[in-house]
Amino acid sequence: MSNPTLKSVLRNEISLFYDFMKLSVVDHRSYRTTLFDLDSFLYNENIIEKGFDADLITRWLDTLTTSKLQTKKGKIGHLRKFSQYLSTLGIETTLPELPKVVNNFEPYVFTTEEMSQIFEVADDLAALRPNSIISAEFPVLLRMLYGCGMRLGEATSLKWSDVDLTKGILTIKVAKNKKQRLVPMSEELTRILKLYRAAPIFAATEDGYVFKKSNGQPRTSGAYWNVFDSILCELGIKNAQTAKSGSRGPCIHSLRHTFVMNAFLKLEQDNWHFQEAVPFLSTYIGHERLTETDKYLKARHELYTDSHTTISDYISDVFPEVL
Repeated sequence: MSNPTLKSVLRNEISLFYDFMKLSVVDHRSYRTTLFDLDSFLYNENIIEKGFDADLITRWLDTLTTSKLQTKKGKIGHLRKFSQYLSTLGIETTLPELPKVVNNFEPYVFTTEEMSQIFEVADDLAALRPNSIISAEFPVLLRMLYGCGMRLGEATSLKWSDVDLTKGILTIKVAKNKKQRLVPMSEELTRILKLYRAAPIFAATEDGYVFKKSNGQPRTSGAYWNVFDSILCELGIKNAQTAKSGSRGPCIHSLRHTFVMNAFLKLEQDNWHFQEAVPFLSTYIGHERLTETDKYLKARHELYTDSHTTISDYISDVFPEVL
């Protein structure tokens, strides 16, 4: 049955294909956005023959508000599956080729001095705002992100039933890529969490969230993001205008980058080989591919010259010398 919001010549095919995606793909909402945008474009262009070609899809991509090549490649990926579905129905389609995405991402890693200043300001929040629960809990959240390399969303989704204070282990149930994992904590962080749970102000319950609003519901990630940005702006690590614009740069997610680099340096000091350390770190922080972890190690070369030399030496024989 056709979706009443779809209007193009492919409305029935789009509707049936999306119904299938809802049953088989976790991130089916991204397919919905792509397919419904395509439907509007086909309708507005008065396309009356079923199917599409590369030129038509290129024109559609040019109408999108985003200029990011990675986003467009994602939409082409959605259409590739839709195209395969249409071919089973005898409908011909072709898709454009997009150039390879060059990843220029450089993670920001906080220095030891910067982290010391960040902790100092965060610890002062409770004294400055005695009636604010978020100010009281933020120093604990900050130490958890810095000490475990967790994603912010993973931390805000934690319930006390996911926290083993006897063994010092967190169970991450709500994670990217739908993969659960166990995260061991240091003895000091475990001690801090025990004190945090015992504090009457937080009213901890077994099935309650570790970080929560007064009504017991989890706080949005944006609230913590804003607190951290205000600290960075106060310290001059981040420009206030940059923070307002939503630009990444140094941000709360950079704590994860910092954890990875510091953990790598510690493993390096403990004489771990590079090819052993990276897979270990990748598993600990919940990366699906080693290339994701590798991106985190491309940070602030001037601070980690020795580590980059180690990486360069390790890969030096990969490519033959050109004479």
